[in-house]
Amino acid sequence: MVTLSPGRAAVRRDMLRAALALPFMAVMGIPARAASPPRLVALDLLATELLVSLGVNPVAVANVALYRRLVAKPALADEVMDLGPLLEPNAELLQAIRPDAIVMAAWQAGPLRRLREIAPLVPLDAASAGKSGVAQAIGLLVQLAELIGRKEAAQALASQLEATFAEARTALAGRTRRSLYVGRFAQDGRTVALFGGTGLIGDSLFRLGLVNAWGGRVNGSGVISVGIDQLAGDPEARIVHFDRGEETSNALARLADNPLWRGLPAVKADRLTMMPVIYPNGGVASAMRFARQLAESLPHDA
Repeated sequence: MVTLSPGRAAVRRDMLRAALALPFMAVMGIPARAASPPRLVALDLLATELLVSLGVNPVAVANVALYRRLVAKPALADEVMDLGPLLEPNAELLQAIRPDAIVMAAWQAGPLRRLREIAPLVPLDAASAGKSGVAQAIGLLVQLAELIGRKEAAQALASQLEATFAEARTALAGRTRRSLYVGRFAQDGRTVALFGGTGLIGDSLFRLGLVNAWGGRVNGSGVISVGIDQLAGDPEARIVHFDRGEETSNALARLADNPLWRGLPAVKADRLTMMPVIYPNGGVASAMRFARQLAESLPHDA
């Protein structure tokens, strides 16, 4: 079931509709528009990724630039309209668009409950609730697919994900025995966000047969911000980090002047791998990109 945030009775009704595995238009109580697909908008990066992955071109999404920078693939069509910030979408534009439904993250449902006056809300809960990040991503994909009549597309994507992991696991087998720190550097050059636990990145590492060098605590999304000194915990590890453009360039420039950074075993041994950014809170498409990029970029390590 899609878990939806608590709220007033009207919000609860919208949430209950979203949880029912019935044909989309019937679930939403909207008259079908003669053979036309539902007009959907997405207010969250994961919701946008899921819709586009399922072959649905949203009419509009929140923060197009952020999606194209952090998620990138699957790509948004050029004609998709930009609704502005994730928590301050353009209500006037939404009213003009007249969508059949608004797909969002569960955490947005409370602050944006006023939007139910424009169209039914479909909040998706990305909290793992004990599930691994990959399993949760598949679950959300299937749940949304059932609502919009794309069950076959979801099944195909789930199978593609398993095949991608299998191919990457084979490609990586025997390539390295080193554990990996996977993170992104803050541009202040003092901290790094490390991914671990059962989040999407941590779980993907496990499914690829690799060892995560970070075994410490993480938050519910599988990430924690720590000082760069924490990268010395496993002196034999390789550091894999995401390229976030200018932010990463600034971070690396500052790190180059930091004696603590220069003294890290991985840095002294040139065990650094930079790869294109992956959205760590993404879905099935993001997990596949991560697996492919590791298989392409991770060097042979003795």
